[in-house]
Amino acid sequence: MGLWGRIGLPLSAMLLAATLATPAAAKEGDTFRPFVSAGYFYDNNLFRLADNESPGTQRDDRYGLLSAGINVDWKPGRQQIVANATKTLIRYDQNTYLDFDGDDVQATWNWRLGNRLSGNLGAAKSTSQSSFGDIGQVNNQVDRERRYGRAEWELHPRWRIGGGVETTDNTNSEPSQASQDVQQQSQDVMLSYRTPKGSNLRAQVRRTKAEFPTQQTLGFVFPFFVEVADNSYKQTEYNLLGDWRLTGKLTLRGQAGWVDRQYENVLRDDLGGAALLNERPDFSGFAGRVSADWYATAKTLLSVSAYRELGGATDINASSVLKQGTSLNGVWLVREKWRLNAGATYENRDYKGDPGTTQPQRNDDTLGASLSLSYAPIQAVSVDVGLRAGRRDSSISVEDYKFHSLFANVRADF
Repeated sequence: MGLWGRIGLPLSAMLLAATLATPAAAKEGDTFRPFVSAGYFYDNNLFRLADNESPGTQRDDRYGLLSAGINVDWKPGRQQIVANATKTLIRYDQNTYLDFDGDDVQATWNWRLGNRLSGNLGAAKSTSQSSFGDIGQVNNQVDRERRYGRAEWELHPRWRIGGGVETTDNTNSEPSQASQDVQQQSQDVMLSYRTPKGSNLRAQVRRTKAEFPTQQTLGFVFPFFVEVADNSYKQTEYNLLGDWRLTGKLTLRGQAGWVDRQYENVLRDDLGGAALLNERPDFSGFAGRVSADWYATAKTLLSVSAYRELGGATDINASSVLKQGTSLNGVWLVREKWRLNAGATYENRDYKGDPGTTQPQRNDDTLGASLSLSYAPIQAVSVDVGLRAGRRDSSISVEDYKFHSLFANVRADF
């Protein structure tokens, strides 16, 4: 059965289920809104391979992506229940072993008690497919479970104090990715101030503990030893956050702070005395992100951002990754039903503590660009076509790549 045959039956079932679930037209204030979307993609370098890497591999491919789900927004009294559920199917034309069925379910209760106490409580569960640019030609599925809660007390009309807790469990399907399984717990406290003009300033202290049950194998040491690493760590962040509406057309948001990450460096399994522990280096330094939205005209929006952030051990082939980058995105409302979108990104990744004692430290520069056109024939339907292109230049030549892709997508909200 061809690509369209393997897509047609699931798409028909999704459309029928969405049509039967609700009236065809979505109305303002609906609390139950199904949707369905269908996309078709072409990528000339699906696995993000270097020019001379894996010469026998099918590099380009076409694939279809189907999604269907529901969004719920229910407000009983002063409470609010927000939930969504999405089913995603991906079917490849050539690399059929990569076919994937994904799920994403989330529910949040935004609660309020009296006039001063409020917060949220929620949970989420998803199954996603790992990026081929990170792990290569592997169909790895990541099951992610997340639970979170938050409470805030209004001390004064302009002052709030609160805190939150969150737990996250990530499990990988491929045995080669078992060392990236992680259980993460975080807590934070925050003090907030709202200015007379409506801007918000916040001070936050956040602590995170990440446990990686399976130690990572780095390589073999002559004559019979195995070099391993423990990716588990404890991290403390001291952040200042804010958002400012400088004018009616310009909004600025920012976060800046200090990050201190310390690795546990514990030998969890000595492999019968054959394991040698390679200690991960700690990190301490500045991290932050700033972004701005500028409504240049009534039909034009420009968004720019710049950041310096620390990535976690879930970034493949490193204990941590320092990411520094910037992005620029623009939206132009060409006509009432037509919208042009364009974007450009740059990111530098400085890999800290790469596995292997003989491997040089990796450093990547990645560029990306996108252009798309959106058309909304009616309010509940949108059609998008576009293209993307990018390249990565790495200090390790086998990590270089170039790619371009084309896509078309249709979405209907019922």
